Order: sequence, then C-alpha cells, then structure tokens
Amino acid sequence: MSTTIAFASLPGAREVLREFDTATSRPLIHLIRGRCGTGKSTLLAAIRDRLHARGIASRADVPLHDGPDIGRDAAPAALIIDDAHTLEPAALERLRAVVESGNRTIVVAARPRPHDPALRALAEAVARRGRVLEVRALGSADIAPFARELGMTVPRSVTQHIHRQTGGIHGGVVTALTAACAARLDAGIAAVDAAVTNWARALLDRTEPDLLEVLVVAATGAGLDPGELTEVLGVDHATAWDLIDRARAGALVTDADLLPAPAVAPLRTLVGDRRFLAVQRRLLEARLDAGLLRDHTALLLAESGVREPRLAEFLCAAAEKTDDAVRYYTAAVAAGADPRAVAVRWAEAAARAGDGDTALRLAEPVLARTDVPDADLAAAVRICAGVWTRRGLVQRAAQLYSWLGAQRVGADWAAGAAVQYLAGEVEAATVLSATADRWPPTAATARAALMVSALGRSVGAAEPAADPESDAAPAFLAAGEPAADPAAGESRSAAALAAAELIQAARAEIGPGGATGHFLPCTAASIATLLCLSMGEPRRAADALRGGSEQDPHLLVLAAWTAMLGGDEQGAGEIVTALDLATLQARDRLLAHGVTVGLARRGGDHAALTRAWEAARPLFDDVTADLLALLPIGELWLAAIRLRDEARVATLVDAAADLLQRLGYPPAWANAFHWYAIQAAIARERPDELLPPAHRLKAAAQAGDTHAAILADAGRTWVLALRGEVDHDTVAAAVRRLAGIGMIWDAGRLASEAALAAAEPAMATALLKLARTVRAEARPQPRPMRSDAAMPPAPAPAPAPGTILSEREREVAELVLLGLTYREIGARLYISAKTVEHHVARIRRRIGAGSRSELLSMLRAMGHGSLLV
Repeated sequence: MSTTIAFASLPGAREVLREFDTATSRPLIHLIRGRCGTGKSTLLAAIRDRLHARGIASRADVPLHDGPDIGRDAAPAALIIDDAHTLEPAALERLRAVVESGNRTIVVAARPRPHDPALRALAEAVARRGRVLEVRALGSADIAPFARELGMTVPRSVTQHIHRQTGGIHGGVVTALTAACAARLDAGIAAVDAAVTNWARALLDRTEPDLLEVLVVAATGAGLDPGELTEVLGVDHATAWDLIDRARAGALVTDADLLPAPAVAPLRTLVGDRRFLAVQRRLLEARLDAGLLRDHTALLLAESGVREPRLAEFLCAAAEKTDDAVRYYTAAVAAGADPRAVAVRWAEAAARAGDGDTALRLAEPVLARTDVPDADLAAAVRICAGVWTRRGLVQRAAQLYSWLGAQRVGADWAAGAAVQYLAGEVEAATVLSATADRWPPTAATARAALMVSALGRSVGAAEPAADPESDAAPAFLAAGEPAADPAAGESRSAAALAAAELIQAARAEIGPGGATGHFLPCTAASIATLLCLSMGEPRRAADALRGGSEQDPHLLVLAAWTAMLGGDEQGAGEIVTALDLATLQARDRLLAHGVTVGLARRGGDHAALTRAWEAARPLFDDVTADLLALLPIGELWLAAIRLRDEARVATLVDAAADLLQRLGYPPAWANAFHWYAIQAAIARERPDELLPPAHRLKAAAQAGDTHAAILADAGRTWVLALRGEVDHDTVAAAVRRLAGIGMIWDAGRLASEAALAAAEPAMATALLKLARTVRAEARPQPRPMRSDAAMPPAPAPAPAPGTILSEREREVAELVLLGLTYREIGARLYISAKTVEHHVARIRRRIGAGSRSELLSMLRAMGHGSLLV
C-alpha cells in the first residue's frame, strides 16, 4: 500500500537512500520488511527514482533465469520487487537464487511472514549478501515529528489520540493527521475518529475473507494463539499459523494482537452480528474450558453481546477485585446475571466511583423488597445514607438508619452511628453503638468504628451550657483569664484524642489501598480536617491530609480550607480556583463556596464577594446543616450580613444553631461557630446577640478549653474596643493569640478596629503597625497533601506587598483605606493635612494609580487594608 511518507521517521531509510545516491559499481541488496501501511512502497518508489537518475534501469518482476541481457557486456537491470510475500514459492526461490548470485542490485519489499519457509529463506539470503531493513509502526512520541516532516502541526493530545486509534501505522496516521488539520481545533478528535473509521473500513473491504474471523478474535483482546485458533476456527495448525502471520502483517492488528477500536464496528457490520457473536462464543468456551479467560477479555465479550451464565459468574467474581467494578457488574448483567442478586454490590461500586445517581437507582429498590437478608438491607441503607450525606442531606440519611433500627443494622452499626452523630442525634448514635460488641472488628469496619469513637468523644465531652439568657455581660467583659473548674482539661483532652484517632483513620484512608472497602457516609479525612480547623489547629489539619492525592477534588477542597484558616489565603485561592465546582459533590461544593466567599470577604473586594455569594446562593436549598457544614455556614453567614442578604442563609444558620444546641454545644465543634456568631453580632451592631455565644465560649474556657479561652479573650477585647476602651497590651496579647491559632485575618482585623477606636494617635499607629506585622509574619502552611520528603525546595520568599512604600507611606495607605479624611489622618500621625496629601500623591506615583478608585484597588491588591475590611 503506497502512502505519503516522511523518511526521517523510518529508522535506516535515510541511510538506504544515501547509498543509492552514491555512485558505486557494487550491487546493493536490501529487503524492506514491514506491515501493511508502513511506507514500504513509497520507499521503493524513491529508490527507483534515484536509480533512474543515475541511468540504471529497473524491472519489477523476477527473471526466470540469468540470461544474456545481464552478461558482462550489459549493465544488469536492478530488481525492485514490491509485495514479495504474494509471490508463488517458485518465484521466491528464483528471487533467492538471484540474490545469492550477487550480480545485480535488488530491493525487495515484503510483509513479515515468519512461518513462511520461502520468505524466511529469502530473508536469510539477503542478510548474508546485503541488509534487512525493518520498518515499524510509529510510537506515540514519533507522531509529532512525523507530522512536522509532512508540514502538519497538531496538539499533543491529538497525536496521542491518533496513536491509540491507529496503532502508529503510517497510513492511518497520515489519514488522521490530514483530517485533524482540516478540522477546527475543538473538533480535531472527532475528525480523527471519523477518518480512522473510514480508513479501517476501506482496509477491511480489501481483507481476505478467511482473515475476518481472525480479526474478530483480535477484537476481543484475547491475543492470537495457533492452538486456540484451531479450536475456534476449525483449521489445522499450519493454517492457523498462516492466518496469524497474515493478520499480524496487516495494518489492523497491533503489536499486542489487538484490533484498534475504530475497526471493531466496521468489522462487525462486515461479518454480520450472528457470525461475529458465534466466533466470540466459541472463543469464550475455549478459554473457559482451558481456564485461561482473562478479566478484560471477558469484559469485552460481554459488552459485545455474548450471553452465557458462566461468563456472568466470571465477571461478578472479577468485579470484586477491580477498580472498575461498575463496568464489570454492568457487563455481568448484560451477560445474563440477575440484576437483583448483584444490586447491592453494584450500587456499592457505583458509590465508590462517585456515581451517586446510579448507586441510589440500584440501592433504593432493595429497601422496598421483603425478601432481602438483613445484611444486604443494611448495606443498601449504608450506601443510600452515604450518598445523601455526601450530598449534604444528613438528616435524610439519619432517617434511613432510624427506620433500619439497631436490630437490623448488623455490622454496619458504625456507619449508622457516624451519620447520627453528624446529624446531632446522640441518643440514636448511642443505641447503634451499643450493638458493637456483637460484631468482630474486621478491616472492613475498623475505620468506621474508629470514626465513630472519635466523633463520640468530640461531641460527648461537652457539659450542658449555662443559660445564655443570664446576665453574662459582666463576666464576659471582666479582665483576666477565666478560672478553670476542677474538671479543667477533660474536654480538651477528649477532643485531642478524637483528633488523633481521626488523623490515624484519615492516613489509612488516603494512603495506599485506602480507597478500598465499604463505602462510608463520610471520609475520615473530612472529619479529621474540619474538626482540627474547628479546634483552631490548622497545622494538625494539614497533617490529616498529608500524603493524599493532589488530584482528588475532595481532598483539595479540604486543603483550601486548611490553607485559608492557616493564614495562607493565596494558596487557598490557587487551590479553589483550579477546581471545577460544578463536578463536586454537594457537600464539597458547599465547602468550596465557603472558601471562595471567605477569601473574597478577607480580601475586601466587594465585587468579588458579590460574585462569590451569587454563585453560592443556589446551593442553600440543596443542603442541610450538620457538623461538617458548620464552618462554611459561618463564612456564608458573615458574607450575607455584609451583602445585606441574611435572609437567604437564615435557615441554614438556624439549623446549625439548633444542631449545636441538641449536642450541648461541644467546644470542639461549637467554638468556631460561636466566633462567627460574635462577628455576626458585631457586623449587625447588635450587642444583645453577642452575649449568648460569648458566654458559651467563656464557659468552655472555664472548663479548660484553650481554644475557647483565646476566642473569648479576643471577643471581650473586641467589644471593649468598640466601646472605646482600648489598652495596647491587652489588644496586642489578644491579637497574638488569635494569630497563633491561624486566625491571621481576624487578628489583623481586631488590631485595626482597636486602632480606629484608640484615643491616642500614637497607640492607633502602633496598632496599625501590629496589624501589618501579624500579616507579614504569617507563613504559608506546607501543602498538606505532600509528604515532607516529596516537597520541592521552597522558592525564595517574595517581597512583602508594602516594601515599595516607606513606613510612613504604608501608615498613610492603611488609614486612607479606612476611609479617613486627610485631616483625620494627619491628626493621628501628628502631621498636617497638606503633608498627608503629599504622601498620597507620592503613593499614587509609585504604584502608577491614575485615579482615587484605582489607588484604593491597587493598595488592596498589594495587601494593604485587607485586614481592615
């Protein structure tokens, strides 16, 4: 088959052509051997042209004998023989004799037929007298250079697709490249598929009929074995070898004895469904009888339409040990398996693969059946509850376990108890946990049991809160550390132990082999990370994620939260910007929107905050409140107040408050939400709403919770600052403590609010400087999903945002962003309003701002004022 070719892509082709370009009296003898479509004929044509250019005649047939025309007085004509594999044995023997004589130039092209004695003898003769050039298919990396030689350029993704579709055969590659270059950039893949399919169909139309059934065998991915073909096709051993040689020498069987995907449908059309399936069924029987059926071959046979009970049984067994179990169960049902019998296992596989819709479609009908064993019923509940939980509908999942009951939950007690804890139903979780001693702690249930134990500790250590309606203001606003009660530290130690257990479970979950096992309602990584963040331990949250895949969207969302609450807002923004939020599960989408809204709020960009809020709003009707949703609900609450759209998120906020009340306000989960409530009261200028969460923080602090103590102290300092009672040392201590638990933005905001309220300009300036210092000292956390050994060298630190401005100019910039007039700024800094105006003009020149609005935007982008919004 002749085709356009780029000779630089053929190993040895340029050397061969160079030999024929050089004048020599020595006869040249070459055998060019390669599969159909690899450019042999085109190379022969190029050699013939070079010989003619040197005045050497050529002939394309094998002479019957060495006659006078090639004697001493006449230059012998060169033999240029194409498709030598089609010659009769006698002609091949004559050609071998001419080669052995060595008195003329001979170039022969042939397909490889290793079991043809005559062709093998010819090749041995050429190897003794000259050279055998093997022309092979192009590798994936060869296609781009090959395209450039032909004057074509296509993207790397298209070249890889072309190789997968053609197996690297030059003829198919040229066809595909031509189609890709003629199509629009976004339609290149589709154009390649259509062109390669047409190319394969044309080749099949010219294929010998006795080879078609061999190609059917190749289409199954079973390989080509002569012993097997004798049984499947009913031929003798020699014929089987001949068929295999011919099939492998064609363009449609790859080096791995596979038929390219675009050729399967045309082949099936050509041979007909009945004949196609008959060959595949005989192949299946031969493989099953010999015990040689491979998983992938069985899968392709079932997907082709072969129905056989033994095949269905084989696929069900294979599904238990593969990562692509959904496809195997689907194929098993297509092969004749009872869908009701495999529904639970199929649903579990779909849930693990992230296909919640399929999991629910398969598992929910099981709940309505009366003939289902309790173990299968409990598994179906676990799967449905897991899907609903990951979609942010924990209450619905909890109702499923309430319906199932402790008598039927069986070994899935831990999954049920975890759901009930997340929903705030401690009593229901306790009832399910009471059945734990009936079941062995197997590997399948150990992780869930560990999660339940940790959740129980994290929510069960809280003492009933004092009446928040009592007069808590004097105690809350009193100076000094809260006094610890006799049981101090018990709550904190229980939460710390819970975090340790969850981190242990998370590392087992995201480590090698951690993705296997039962599909659980939530991941240990999510509980561990969000618990640590709620407890004010962002570094520990990063530890929970370390070693996880940087391609897992679920872990990336958690990493974004860890970065934001750890002070690395830039890192959080980079992570969440790279995510496709539309593809996330509802809970992960809520978390991602919480990050985008939180970053916009911290950045002081009202337009960005509005965009982030509008993107998040549609989700509010799709999720409910649970323990893992408290942080994003808190962020969304503050954004709603800022945008005066609080009613839109009020239902979620009220549900979160009710959840914490049912649980008795466990500090490990409640402290962070109390802080959001305090910030909400401050933003709404409602001091009466500030007292209940402040009192609960103080109560937790008195019980020995250091996180609550830091937040209570910061809240007290904030309220005093709003009243105009500012003490530099008290504010500085509160700011440093907040920064110590990763709340960099809140720390800077407290310092700036105190600066605004300070009566003395010197104190105001010192507090503004403290806000900048806290921000500058914040260091990004290590990317949580990389081990320390795998982390690349840290880049050199970038200069601080304000280094292009002087110290005085930075002070002026901060106060300008606070909205103060030049006169007010001057009064604070002990300079005249005219001097302030000169500073502002100099700042505008240094940063290139053309207007006041552009000045404000650029200062915020440089990091100024983001702590003051």
